[in-house]
Amino acid sequence: MSEGGPTAIVCDDAPGFRALMKALLSDAGLQVVGEADSWAEAERLAPGVDAILVDLWMPVVDIDALGRIRAAAPNATLAVVTALALPAAQAHIAPVDVDMLLLKSTPPTQIAAAIAERALGGAGATL
Repeated sequence: MSEGGPTAIVCDDAPGFRALMKALLSDAGLQVVGEADSWAEAERLAPGVDAILVDLWMPVVDIDALGRIRAAAPNATLAVVTALALPAAQAHIAPVDVDMLLLKSTPPTQIAAAIAERALGGAGATL
């Protein structure tokens, strides 16, 4: 955790969703230090942050990149957000140690609150 509070990055290929989540995570107490619109950029930004919100379909599913993001930030809260049906998303992410799998249909304020609670040390933050 940084001196200014827990840090986060938001990774999604949809600029509107990135902007919304960046604002909501900031309001929830996280210092958003970067945003990415590609897997490669997410990998570059991941080291040293406390929380990572990444869209599973950015614009394609890349489980290898998700694994590299986890490896680059092994202690970060890794939250994956998806529009896929839960069983399909769970099957995709199974090889990677993901902390949270969240549906994009969940109200964005609840997504941000769950990630912030987990990043701030709350063990029970799930949706």
